This record gives sequence, structure tokens and C-alpha cells, in this order.
Amino acid sequence: MNRGIALFVALAMLLAHALAIHDDGEGRFAFPYDQAYVALRLARNLVFENQLAWNPGSAAFESYPSAAWVVVCAVAERIGPPLGLSTNLSVQTLGILTALATLVVISRFRAERSASLIAPLFLAASGGFAAASASGLEYAPFTLFAAAAFYALERGRSLLFAVCASLVCLTRPEGIVMVAAFAAIRAFGRPNDDEGAPRRVAWAAFTAPIGLFLGVAILRTIGTDFFLPPDLHSLLFPGEGQWREGFASLREFAVVAVTPLLLVFPAAYLVRGELSCTGAHAVFLALSWCVAAALLGRGTLPFHMAFVPALPFICLAVQEGMITALDGSSTLRRRLTLFVFGAGLVGSALASRTPADLGPLPIQAMHEAWVRPRESARFDGAQPLARLGLMEEIDITRRLRKAGIFLRDNVDQSSSVLTPWPGAIGYLSRLTVHDVLGRTDPLNPLDRPRAWSRSGRVDIVAVLGREDDFIVPYSTLRRSPPTLGELARTWMEGLDSRAAEPGRIKDVERALAGYELITVPIEDYTRERASIGREPFLLLRHSRLRQRPILSIERVEDAVRVGVKGARHVQLAELEIRIQDDVGHAFTLRPTGELDPTATARTRLALLLYDSGTRELELCRMTLPPHPTGGRWVSATARLLNPGSRGEGDPWEAVSDRASVPW
Repeated sequence: MNRGIALFVALAMLLAHALAIHDDGEGRFAFPYDQAYVALRLARNLVFENQLAWNPGSAAFESYPSAAWVVVCAVAERIGPPLGLSTNLSVQTLGILTALATLVVISRFRAERSASLIAPLFLAASGGFAAASASGLEYAPFTLFAAAAFYALERGRSLLFAVCASLVCLTRPEGIVMVAAFAAIRAFGRPNDDEGAPRRVAWAAFTAPIGLFLGVAILRTIGTDFFLPPDLHSLLFPGEGQWREGFASLREFAVVAVTPLLLVFPAAYLVRGELSCTGAHAVFLALSWCVAAALLGRGTLPFHMAFVPALPFICLAVQEGMITALDGSSTLRRRLTLFVFGAGLVGSALASRTPADLGPLPIQAMHEAWVRPRESARFDGAQPLARLGLMEEIDITRRLRKAGIFLRDNVDQSSSVLTPWPGAIGYLSRLTVHDVLGRTDPLNPLDRPRAWSRSGRVDIVAVLGREDDFIVPYSTLRRSPPTLGELARTWMEGLDSRAAEPGRIKDVERALAGYELITVPIEDYTRERASIGREPFLLLRHSRLRQRPILSIERVEDAVRVGVKGARHVQLAELEIRIQDDVGHAFTLRPTGELDPTATARTRLALLLYDSGTRELELCRMTLPPHPTGGRWVSATARLLNPGSRGEGDPWEAVSDRASVPW
């Protein structure tokens, strides 16, 4: 096949791959990941507030690991909306374009060989690479710059290398690890002689990226007293279990991505001394980056995105190993190589499928076991592997977008919000948003933002002690609202750094006791402003705000009338009317007006409360039925409950005080 046609097929395959897997479940192209909205909020603050801070007026620095990507988002924020372009879609488009450019770059390593399309095809089939391109994060540009720097290094192009290596360091702070690996190749590797006379990059070319990194570090030290960025700091000062979790994540990446397993090809020829210089260097770069990413711990992004920058080097190394095998004299070896090539493409593509049988092949159970993770670094998320992890990320981000829109439209703009998922909520709500884990803003005034590259823990009691107005407790849907004790245990086990201390659960419960649980309807829109649909969502609201609805109940002849006023924003609730007889037995009224002797019925379901000002809204007017045994009613009591409450007497069940009337 002609090289140009083969490259076009690879580019088309990657574009189709990215568009296919980044689906929101409704047939639409999904929004960026939640973490991408951190950069978008910083960019908007930079454009409209002239402050590079997460919360305007705060002193937070490095709330996002890539200052260069924040600048790119700021450009999109400035020029996109006036031209009718979505900022979200602009950064996603840039990511896809840079991913396509990466295929072009790695296809140039052996410009005279059709077999040089092996690496682009493997990369196009990679679910992790396709997902990264549409994520709205800087991983696709970073991967492009790293691949281009390697190409310049192999071709001895000093100026191109200096520019690309500098962009590597600007795009991600860990890029200095990549530059160090390039320097090791320059010092100890043999010059590339695969195409023409060997040339070496001048050592002076390394002064640009290293000088840039040191310059930023000096500015950081002057401004914050910290020399290293948060991610590199966590690399040198790991937390408990960080390395173990990171290398477990590396094993999962290798198994799910499939292509890393094919490194046995170049490894075998490297041991025999038959692998090309480019192949040997690519193996070294891939291993260097994978080890560094593993030392950073288990990330929270799908498809093990921290390892994605290593994929071009892995694919190049596999390509060089396969070219060596194809150039050999053994027919069996050539056929085996072609078989492994096809099997590798199919295996990579399977990671982008949801678990299901493949035609007549019953592989669903095996596929589900393949993508089942050993553990999760994501709070309130299962973090499955491969496509299921991407689907979870898209679903959570869409829900958090809805929550951000609700807070923007219904909450006073002076309110503060505490959440473990600050991205989309912060960007869309435009409120003061605090990150539970201290990544966007420091936990203490003299602290610095923490790393995004690993899961973290904090003193959750101290964080709750700041008493923000609202808390987003979950990112997933719940079948029933939690009790105070259930939520306290969930947050303690998932977020608290002192969870092992005796009696800690009581401390967390006391810290949460000042809040009340509410259920609100959240809604998102497509880019064309069409409603995606409503769903219930749980929030915690501080009791000091005094925004509980006020119920009234009165007797109107033989009927009971219940009214409500005082709601400050849209809220979902259920109405319970409980009547008691002269011997102490309690009944509740069903929606039909009949008695429920188990006293568990709700009189009105799915009530939508809203701010009615000083006007009282009538919720129910219902004639009481006669007593089933001829007794006498003595009182009627009404209260509003969170939808789905279990009626076990937990303080978070009720969203209003009781209102009673004698009978």
C-alpha cells in the first residue's frame, strides 16, 4: 500500500476512534473531563479578572499543573465566544489535531519504508491515545511535543529539538523527566544511522528547556517559597502506598493497552544487538516515562492517561522490532510478526469496546474480568479500566456540569462550595469553590496546591471546619439519600488522612452535623442549548443559612390543608401527613387519601418547591377518612422529607420542621 494512503487511513482511524468513544450515551460528542474545567476556570479568571487564581482574590498558585495549557484555554476563552465557538469544543479540537499531528511525526522516522506505518496504526488503535485527544486536557499536545523532540534528537536537528523540548517542559512540569531521558540518550546512545550520515544534537540545545525549567522554578521560589511544582514534589516525597499503587496501575495499563506487551519484540532484538538505534532509544524513553508516571502513584483519569505520553515511544519500539523481524530471512518469523501485528491491533481496539460478545464469540465475561480494576483512586467512583472508565468519567462530568449550572442559577453569588470535584462545578457556577483535596486552592493560607497526579487524603474534620455554605457530597446517583452516619463514614474512609484514629467517625459526624441534606433537580444542556434532562442530585446546605421551607397545617372543617413558603431555591421533596388517634396509633395518608397503617406512606411525591416570596403555596387539601376501628383522631402532623427517605428517624431525612394541628 502507498505510504500516503496508509497514513491517511491511520489518521482517519484515529479521528473516528476519538469521536466514537467520546460519546455521552445520547449520541452526542461528550464534554471535556472534569479536570479540564480547572484550566478553563483559571483561563476565564485570567481573561476577565486579570488574575491567574482559582478563586478571584485568592493567592493560590499552580492550581493546575500546566500553565501553558491555561494560556491556551485563555486564548480560546477570549476569541472563541465572540466567533460563536464553544470554548470546550475549541480545546477538544486542538487536542484531536495535535493527536493527528503526532501520527504524522512518528510516521517520519523511516520515511522510505511502508513498514513505518506500523507505529501510527498502533497509536490510532489505542483507546488511551484516542481518549486523551478529546479529553480537553494537555496530554495530547504534550505527547506531540515529546514525539517531535525525539524526532529532532534522532535527526540531529538542534534548533527543532530546543524548541520542542522547551514546549515539553512548558506543557507539563514532569517534562523535565523526558528532557533528562533525552540527555541520557545524547550522552550514552549511539547516533542514529538508519537514514543517512549520523548527526548529533548539540549540547547547547539542552540549555533552552533546562533554563526554562530553572527559570520557572526560581520564580516559583520567589513567589511561594517552593522550588518544585506539586507533581514533582510528590515524585520526590511520595505518600504512603504511592509507589505500590502506581506500579499496579502500570501493570493494568500494559495489559489493557496491549501494545506495551509487544515490547518483547524490540527487547529480544535489543538483547541480540540487532535492534536499530531508534528502537533502542524508544525503548529507553518508554520505560523512563512509565517508571516516572508509576512513581507518581495511581491517577484518577481513565485509560491510565498518565502513561499515554509513552505510547508513541512504545509504538516506535515495537515498529522497529517488527521491521527487524520482517527484514529477516525466516518466512515463519515474518508470518508470525504479521499475525502479532494484527492481533495487537485487535487487542488495542477491544479496550475501546464496552464488554459484550464479539459476534458469535462469547467473550463478554472474559472482557469484564479484563477491565475490572484491582482498586480505585477515585473517590465515589469505581474507576473501571478501558472504555468503562471513560464512560464513568463522561457520566460524572455531565452530572457535575448540571450541579454547577444549578448552583449558578439558584444560589446567592456570595456563597461558597466545598467539593472533591471542583472542575466543572467551579467553571459553571462561578462561585467561590474550595477543593476538599487542596489541589485548586491551598488547604491552609501558607500551604500550596497539591498534586493532581495521585489520589490524596486530608484532615477532613479540619476542612469541614471551614463551614462552607454548600457541600457536594457525591458525584454519582444514589438510590436513597444517605444518613448522617453513612456519609460521614464514606468521606472518612475515602478522604480522611486520620481515618485510622479511634473515634474518628464521631468527629466527622460532628463536623457534618451543622449541615442539612437537600435534593435538588439538576439539568444540563447540549451545545445547541437543548435540555439533556433533569435528575435528582444531593447537596449539603449549612443550617446557618436558614433556608429550610416552612410548613403550615390547619384544619378546614373535616379536611387538612398543608401549605409551604420560605423556600429559597428549587428543591425536591416528599410530603408526609401523619395522623394519630386517641390510643397513640399513627397512620399516614396515601396520595389517594387512604390510610396506611404501617405509617410509611407519602402523601405527595416528587414535589417541586421553589421560591414563592412571601406567598404561601398550597401543597395538599385532603379530607381525613374515618378511623378504621371507630376511634378518634387527635392530631395531624406534616413534614417534608428528602425523596426516597427510609423513615428511620435520621436527622437528614426531613427538609422542613414538623407542623402539627390538633383534631
